[in-house]
Amino acid sequence: MGKLIVSLVLFTVCFPLYAGDQVKSKCSINSVDEGDPGMSMEDMLALEPEDLMVMKVYTASKMEECLTKSVATTTVIEQKQIKEMGARNLLDVLKVVPGFGVTQSIYGTRQIEVRGVRTDFSEKVLFMLNGHPLDNMLLSASGVFNFDGLPVESIKRLEIVRGSSSALYGANAFMAVVNVITQDAKDLDGFHASVAAGSFDTQQYQASWGKQFDNEFEAALHFNYADTNGIDSPLYVDSSRTLLGTSNLTERRVDFEWQLAYEDFKFEGRYIDKKLGTFFGITDVLSDKKTEQNYTSYFLKLSRQWKVTDDFTLDTQIFYDSFDSDSTWNVTPNTYLFSKFKDTRLGGEIQANYTMSDSQALIAGFSYAEESHGGREDSMGTNFSSSIPTPHTSGEYKRSRWGVYIQDVWDPFKNLRLTLGLRYDEYSDFGNTLNPRVGFNWEFVDNYSLKFSYGTAYRAPSVGELTFKNNSTLLGNSALTPELVETFEVGIIAQPTAELTTQLTYYHTDINKIITPAGDSLPLVYENTGHLITQGLEAEIRYNFIESFKGSYLSANSVWQHSIQADRRLADVPNYRINLIANWAIDRTWSGFAHVLIKGSTPRNLGDSRADVPGYTIVNLGILGKGFFNETVDIGFNVHNLFDKKYYDPAPQNLDFTGDFQAPGITFFGHVDISF
Repeated sequence: MGKLIVSLVLFTVCFPLYAGDQVKSKCSINSVDEGDPGMSMEDMLALEPEDLMVMKVYTASKMEECLTKSVATTTVIEQKQIKEMGARNLLDVLKVVPGFGVTQSIYGTRQIEVRGVRTDFSEKVLFMLNGHPLDNMLLSASGVFNFDGLPVESIKRLEIVRGSSSALYGANAFMAVVNVITQDAKDLDGFHASVAAGSFDTQQYQASWGKQFDNEFEAALHFNYADTNGIDSPLYVDSSRTLLGTSNLTERRVDFEWQLAYEDFKFEGRYIDKKLGTFFGITDVLSDKKTEQNYTSYFLKLSRQWKVTDDFTLDTQIFYDSFDSDSTWNVTPNTYLFSKFKDTRLGGEIQANYTMSDSQALIAGFSYAEESHGGREDSMGTNFSSSIPTPHTSGEYKRSRWGVYIQDVWDPFKNLRLTLGLRYDEYSDFGNTLNPRVGFNWEFVDNYSLKFSYGTAYRAPSVGELTFKNNSTLLGNSALTPELVETFEVGIIAQPTAELTTQLTYYHTDINKIITPAGDSLPLVYENTGHLITQGLEAEIRYNFIESFKGSYLSANSVWQHSIQADRRLADVPNYRINLIANWAIDRTWSGFAHVLIKGSTPRNLGDSRADVPGYTIVNLGILGKGFFNETVDIGFNVHNLFDKKYYDPAPQNLDFTGDFQAPGITFFGHVDISF
């Protein structure tokens, strides 16, 4: 299948067809035209395929530009596509993104793999909500407890940038940036609600309201509630499959988002309260539904755009982030660890935007933040009231950081875009880091473009890696420096007709100073010792039906990746992954959706004698009905893993059960949406 996709891409490149100069004029630096992020949802869904060619994207360059002109490898997924696929949460959507994979972790959350790199807490991927970073769990430098299970009903669009982006966003924009853009008052213009239910006693409730008032005040509110018992995956104690017990993947999530705006001021934030179990106990002990993780996270942001002249604006913001953990861990059959901590971040940013001409724009900015980890409380016992305090496993920690950045986007010719950027960051603990970004997008024939980009990025050491203590197996290291990555990409995009788009991208990523436990005896100590090279080929093709079956499309994407660490193939990631997608607009009311995911086998770590985790193919189907009862009601029903395929995600070798993390079999999910 991968060879077929590549052949189709090369075929279209070799046989270009005509497209006029109209797209070039719509994609000049200062144009704001069809498809820009400020459009209403109804207008965006009404776009014709030729208008989608000039759809605007923000995340790739921190300024609006046409998706087809960006030098970055960027995927945009609109709300319409999310509804058609019947996604239950954000992770369902990310599974169809080229180069992305989603697997189960021991901690009850999921891991995001990007371009052959996967870690326990997905800290090498920067998740943002409306441009605000969600990596506020400083202990692990991660936002996993925020984005894992994030509801999709209020999402307007996703902008996913693959590759190094620290030149724009600083820390943790390492392998990719995922920006979740939610609906504002203009998009909502009324009340929307959704009720959903599915397998494992899953239930979801969502309500949104938005209104623009005559006095230039506008408000958008989103409420989400989700609850599930999760899969009770069987765990076996030996190869004869003696049952040890079952996993505990219960989860309950409550979150509330607000966007309030008056003239050029905007106040926004999101509050998340989350409870979840684990796949297996924290000390390799089956938790038997006794472990409960409790996390409360929120952020507040006040921003304003200042219009100095028609060509010069200033974007200013101040923000506060908070992450609280209060969890009970089952460490032996009758003993519990009770643990609390609190992470905070306070800061601000100013960005200047100067449109020099129709062919050149410049942005420059300064950011500052203070981060704090503390409030640590640890105790152990058979219950909380009789528990005995234990030494803290992480210390009180504070650090500050500031950064300056500049980026120039220049079109020396209508068919050539050049981007050059640089960012300098200074930390109070480990020092400084400098990260450049350079690239071009050259439309060498109408609707046929060659892209190249080069950039570096860093991942700052987490508080846990710096301060972990009072542990007999693993200790922190205050002398750690950032992980560093260097990435270059080259790609060809072909759009020979309004219906057909293809893209082929080669990437090469070199990661140095990987922070990993090291030593010849216990306790191990975190060190900057790891080195990893990953390279691969991403292929994408999509055909939109314009005349007959308007609204239908066929698409496919694949990644062929090769990751090498310590002179051997990297464990726990496949060498290929393929997505096949079809959406059939049966009529103005009904549409059907099909998704086939094909994943290759994954190898084991060095010293793990178990056989490779087998690859698999799963099929998902869905049907969506829209516009019932005078355009106020939509209904949808989905079947995931239609053929009840038994498949697994790789588990660490040191767990006290055989096998791997079993994924769900056939599952069902249905929803009803109401708007007025």
